[in-house]
Parts: sequence; C-alpha cells; structure tokens
Amino acid sequence: MDMRDKIKTRSQIKTIAVKLRSGGKEIVFTNGCFDILHRGHVEYLAKAKKPGDILIVGLNSNS
Repeated sequence: MDMRDKIKTRSQIKTIAVKLRSGGKEIVFTNGCFDILHRGHVEYLAKAKKPGDILIVGLNSNS
C-alpha cells in the first residue's frame, strides 16, 4: 500500500464523502499533529473511528 494514495485534497475529500454518504456510510472526522506517531495517537484514532464507518484525519502543522 502506497501511503501517498491516502493523501487527498479538500475537494477530493468532499467528492469521496458524498459517495460514501450516499452509500450509507457514517463518516467521522478528527484532526491533529501526528508528526511523531506513538501509541497514544493510535489509540486516539481507533477511538475516534468507533462511532462511524470511515475516519478522515486532517493533519495540522506543529509550527
């Protein structure tokens, strides 16, 4: 799996979200700075996804 395929623009996310919602999927969104991914981040993301089918993560700069 190439992770670069996972990075989407805002307009791509909008298109994807419309298709997913029309298919009955529940979308959950969160964001944060995950520059050094650790266990706490992974646990947070797993909990964030629980109320939905699809988790979309926005990445924030730490600067």
